[in-house]
Amino acid sequence: MFRGWWVVSGAMIAQGLQSALFFGAFGIYAPFWMAEFGWSRTTISLIHSLQRTESGLLGPVNGWLISRFGPNRMIMVGMTLMGLSMIALGFTTGFATFLAAFLVMAIGASFAGILSMMTILVNWFERRRATAMALAGLGMSIGSLTAPLLASLLVTYGWRGVTIGSGILFLVLMIPLGRILINEPESVGLRPDGDPHPASKQAVAERGVEREAVATDEAKAPAFKAREVLRSRAFWLMSIGHSNALAIVSAVGVHFVIFAQEIIGISVTAGATLLMIMTICSMVGQGAGGVLGDRLDKRLVAGSGMLLHAGAMVALTFMPTYTGALLAAIMHGVAWGIRGPLMSALRADYFGRAAFAMVMGFSSLIVTVGSVLGPLTVGLLADSTGGYAWGFGALAVVGLIGALAFFVLENPPKREAVVVAS
Repeated sequence: MFRGWWVVSGAMIAQGLQSALFFGAFGIYAPFWMAEFGWSRTTISLIHSLQRTESGLLGPVNGWLISRFGPNRMIMVGMTLMGLSMIALGFTTGFATFLAAFLVMAIGASFAGILSMMTILVNWFERRRATAMALAGLGMSIGSLTAPLLASLLVTYGWRGVTIGSGILFLVLMIPLGRILINEPESVGLRPDGDPHPASKQAVAERGVEREAVATDEAKAPAFKAREVLRSRAFWLMSIGHSNALAIVSAVGVHFVIFAQEIIGISVTAGATLLMIMTICSMVGQGAGGVLGDRLDKRLVAGSGMLLHAGAMVALTFMPTYTGALLAAIMHGVAWGIRGPLMSALRADYFGRAAFAMVMGFSSLIVTVGSVLGPLTVGLLADSTGGYAWGFGALAVVGLIGALAFFVLENPPKREAVVVAS
């Protein structure tokens, strides 16, 4: 089996850990923090927004660090920071110490997060890129499936004990994951997708030529400069579409369980079960998104996912019942799964391997706007109106605008093959 698929498995495990214990866990921890510290929904939203702001501002720096030191080293540094800060979070006693530990945790999550993982996968795959990224994204969905278990552990052992145990787990798994997540295939004598080297006997036998040099490999394409990227219309449209998507994803992650508990009147565990259903639907969507992304126009697939996101917000706005929440969970999960893997794959198609980390780093500054404003706006509207209708209604409009951004993208540039045979 091509070694790149082992790299995908390592990315799945790492993504699953972060989803189960950090990104996907925030909304489940939130009611426990509100109960212990007396914080409002706006305060909870502010903590989440500060974390997303910090991650976004770190994006260009993170992209440079990945290009300078390699994604593998950054993942190791990030997991170390996450483990230590999680342990520290379990001993915090007030807002200031809590926020300090949480923001250090966010730095670690940024270093060990999706930018580093996707940079590795972009290096290992070209033709099967969307499929590889979809499989890695399944790790995040599988991690989210533990939401009911996490809620049960929080009820049984308290949030402090669970947080400290999570930090220890990150530190224990850091080294074995580092041995799996190799930066690029060329460092171990391989090529993307497991292709044979052009001058090898296998290549000669397969192609019927004595010798050839193929320049279609994205690693050989000239890298875009930052100025060219920032002047590109495609860069801004993809960033705006992605930002609008994460405005919805972040708001749902922060407020869905609170909405289910306060508006619908169900327990935290029952709300976490709805999150599990959402995750199962996301896994189905990821499988479809990976296959469709490698076979169809990624722009149209991503735009269709945004329409489903908007539909889920409409359901929460006009059907504040268990049935409406269930319908929204299904639609949002499928949308997230279909769209998610294509965000990185689209950028790699447009800008290539060499510029990928830099492009994603700059794009994070724009994407963060949605991640920050989404949950914060919904929290402010909920506190001021006593309900979630206005907030979720606004997110439906945001979803429609994001769909339009993907639909009007121009075609990615074609990289012509240059073959020299003798």
